[in-house]
Amino acid sequence: MKVCVSCGEEIHPKRLEILPNTQQCVACSTTNRKAGVTIVGGEGDHTFNDVIIMDRELFEEYQELEHRIYGRGKDEFTHPEDELEEVNSENDDDEEEDLEDIDEVKEVDPSDLDD
Repeated sequence: MKVCVSCGEEIHPKRLEILPNTQQCVACSTTNRKAGVTIVGGEGDHTFNDVIIMDRELFEEYQELEHRIYGRGKDEFTHPEDELEEVNSENDDDEEEDLEDIDEVKEVDPSDLDD
């Protein structure tokens, strides 16, 4: 029996069968969306770029602090999956509107299509 390092509950045997080195149960290993902030470090000729990855909640706090300290407008952050869901939703609405315009469906004889 192996226990989760986060919550102390027993890790399901099937999870251990698939991931023998896992340290967390399914509930604790589930992650939320992340966000990243690009930073520049170092001095002079020895500068470098880095990306700090953080949870969405921490990212929103970071944006709020940046807004208060530097007076910058808060950027609206949208995840690519959110944008895709919005586009799909708009396409679904368009299809529904197209279908609303159809009064009845007529059967077509396949032999008429050969002409």
